[in-house]
Amino acid sequence: MEFEPLNFDQLNETDIREEVIAPLLKYIGYRSGSSNNIIREQSLKYPKISLGRKKPQKDPEVRGIADYICEVDNKVRWVIEAKSPSVTITTDDIGQSFSYANHAEVRAVYFCVCNGKQLHVFQTNRGPNVDPILSVLYENINESLYQIESILSPSSILRDCPDIEIDVGKPIGPGLRSVVRVTGGQITFTENSLCVTALKGLTISITEGAIERKNGTLVAFLKTLSPFTQLQALNEKLGLASFEVASSDESISTTSEHPTIFKNTQSVILPAGESLTDLATWQQVVLPINITSQTTTMAKGHLEGRDFFGIFHSKFIYVETKLNVEMTGNFNIHLA
Repeated sequence: MEFEPLNFDQLNETDIREEVIAPLLKYIGYRSGSSNNIIREQSLKYPKISLGRKKPQKDPEVRGIADYICEVDNKVRWVIEAKSPSVTITTDDIGQSFSYANHAEVRAVYFCVCNGKQLHVFQTNRGPNVDPILSVLYENINESLYQIESILSPSSILRDCPDIEIDVGKPIGPGLRSVVRVTGGQITFTENSLCVTALKGLTISITEGAIERKNGTLVAFLKTLSPFTQLQALNEKLGLASFEVASSDESISTTSEHPTIFKNTQSVILPAGESLTDLATWQQVVLPINITSQTTTMAKGHLEGRDFFGIFHSKFIYVETKLNVEMTGNFNIHLA
């Protein structure tokens, strides 16, 4: 779709609706009577102001008419108010559009004002007295269509305004829900008992996970990704590519003086004939016998905002060879 040049001196408000707003709404995905519906010229009633009077007022009801209410999947709404191109958009026009968006029967997430020459998009919960989140001149509308879509298309509205599930469980920490997602993070090792230089500064990415409360204690599930293929393969064999750690705390600590400690111990048997990376030499070796690996993982830290960070420690005991390997570093996990 491409908007053609218009002579605004010859257009009125009705023309703006037909030549600018209607085709724009159709282009970004709205149709009357569809799941992404357009409600035109909706009459809205506003309550009378009693100013403390208890007797019914005889004043006429105050009503307004919203030019366009766009409804996404019968869940989320936004509004657009049309003006004549001869009108310079003022704070009163913005306030009028806001009053429709903020109406109890509408509750729109965005409100817009368009006189053809300009389109201004505002976020309702920020009020009418702030700058628009997007302003587009008609002369630039074709190259700005992707910006309009990224805010007002049905898929964008649902992306930015998802259904909210009420969480009545005890929070994992201040400002968090009772179950939180791990959106990313890293473990950076600073010391190792093998004195292998290549392992100092090694950073393991935490790609995803979650923390929840089970039987009054905290359990964290994490997935990790190593920067080296051979190390990632070793972690997978040792059960460290995805693992759980648990804490006896009911909530994550917010002070470094009393950190929360997550810990886990697990054993795996590496069978004879298995090929794996020797951390001391960084070479592949074939195991001559079954090797039992006992791994203890510990993360000790506290919460600041949505970041849980502190000290990370891993200990590997290879029972049959009596080899012990310890690695220490720092971790930082981002929570949502």
